[in-house]
Amino acid sequence: TRRRDARRRALELAMGDDALATRDARADDADRAASPRLYAKSMEDLLTARAHNPAPTTVPPPIAALAGNIGERHVLVFVGLPLRGKRTIALRLTRYLRFFHGARCRAFDVAYAGHRGDAATSSLVNNLRDFLRSGDAITDVCTEYGIEAKEASAKHVDSGRVAVVYSSDASATFYETWSGTSKERRRAILKELEDLERDLDSTGPRRMKVKTIFIETTLTREELVEEVLAQRVARDARNGRVREDEIEAAKESWRRRLDEYRKLYVTLQEDGSEDDLSYIKLYNYGERVQTNKMRAYLPQRIVQFLTATHPTAHKIYLCRHGESEYNVTGRLGGNSGITAKGVAFSEILSRFALEKICGMERRDDDGDDGEGRWCETPRTVRARLWTSSLLRTIATAANIEHPTVHNGEWEQMSPRVYRNIDEIFAGDCEGMTPEEIVEKNPQAAYLRSMDKIGYRYPRGESYFDLISRLEPCIQEMESYTEPVLIVSHQAILRLIFAYLTGCARERAPGMNTFSQNVIYEITLDASCEDLITEDVDRFPSYVVAHDFRDAVAALAVVDDPDERRRFVRDLDLDAARASS
Repeated sequence: TRRRDARRRALELAMGDDALATRDARADDADRAASPRLYAKSMEDLLTARAHNPAPTTVPPPIAALAGNIGERHVLVFVGLPLRGKRTIALRLTRYLRFFHGARCRAFDVAYAGHRGDAATSSLVNNLRDFLRSGDAITDVCTEYGIEAKEASAKHVDSGRVAVVYSSDASATFYETWSGTSKERRRAILKELEDLERDLDSTGPRRMKVKTIFIETTLTREELVEEVLAQRVARDARNGRVREDEIEAAKESWRRRLDEYRKLYVTLQEDGSEDDLSYIKLYNYGERVQTNKMRAYLPQRIVQFLTATHPTAHKIYLCRHGESEYNVTGRLGGNSGITAKGVAFSEILSRFALEKICGMERRDDDGDDGEGRWCETPRTVRARLWTSSLLRTIATAANIEHPTVHNGEWEQMSPRVYRNIDEIFAGDCEGMTPEEIVEKNPQAAYLRSMDKIGYRYPRGESYFDLISRLEPCIQEMESYTEPVLIVSHQAILRLIFAYLTGCARERAPGMNTFSQNVIYEITLDASCEDLITEDVDRFPSYVVAHDFRDAVAALAVVDDPDERRRFVRDLDLDAARASS
């Protein structure tokens, strides 16, 4: 009790009442946002009885983006020593399951569970019980869609729920039951969840099985430990808990505490005593992964994601293709080339990519800055380039050079063409203007306006389809430690941006972002989860926009090749940098 009270006081001091209230509201809003809807809203009229179809389909088959985890209850418990990135990975996993699988997913912080004072929500188990209880959700779905409660299990009308349990202060909660830091504590967690399962059975409309999965993060590389430690102390410094002159002392204090915890922590055992547990063991963020009893669909997807993600700092750069011929005429889709403005942006992007992303300098043979070859500097890093398979993105990236670095081991910005990041396919509406769609296919225009994320163009795609084909790209992107520049299209970039900045996917189609000739720099590390705004109109502080719209307009009217080169060479790239 003394430890819990001390932890609560420390949390209140660090966050403040307003921040804690915001944290509560975000969790509640995220839970409500994951509605039990089973299909795209634009399908509703197809499920209504009509003269030609008096007995319509009640619930259409699920699509991947709405399948969730189909009726299951999972509790994912992160365990491991402090300063292993568990909190960051847990929160990213929560966002991933919501965004790409439509799962009703919520994170529970062991260090925070006892903060709220009223009896109904004063313990972690009570909070889990409230979240996992499914009676109301099933009743609502059955009422809305005309499904009898006894058929609910067979029809999988409940999309399932995932509780992700972690600690934002693993040192303060090391001795708590839900820290899972010993075999005895892990057994106690299972016992509490078995009791919770029995309670859910007694109050719900059907038997409810809760599957528990332990996720352990282990770091054997000292440089990874030091990076997580540096991020943790930097976060404490930003929050005023550590002064600038105390940073090194704070790091040394953490190292001493880790040595003590290491003597007491009991890793998931491989001697047969914990073979009955479902668990994932991550070594150095996916360098090696060991699993036990992970047979079902959702656990396998979780393993795949955890193999890729990591909390080490890295950057993602997003930009639309330069202006295309179809942009000028307002036509959807197609595979048109780029205009003079598109070429101008391509030339500016080529310098930005090598200088600002790769950290290289262009030098003449005599060593002076000029128009010679690109050379390495102490800031040089390896970098990647993705484009879609469409002409306008390939042309936009065509001027980017590909010098080799690190003794020829790496080709900078080696282009990778990825069909998964092609623009949304408008089907029968390809090549039309919005006005032509209203005139020739008014139903399509109406349905898309009412359900932009779910409506599928006739013989085309919806945003839900994009989410499904984006998932493998996101997992690959999560695995990179090198910066990556993605030159793609508005719909695709809206979804990637929404995922990386914590916005609900339902809000992504309405984002007023991704003007052409703007490059968005997103710096991902362990601090990002604290900075998410969940507001499509207010980006988090780890996003920076580099706005070249004025420069592109000026360059596009310059005809002389030498003058164009001088314009790009002399352009102040830093002047275009503006906080989001």
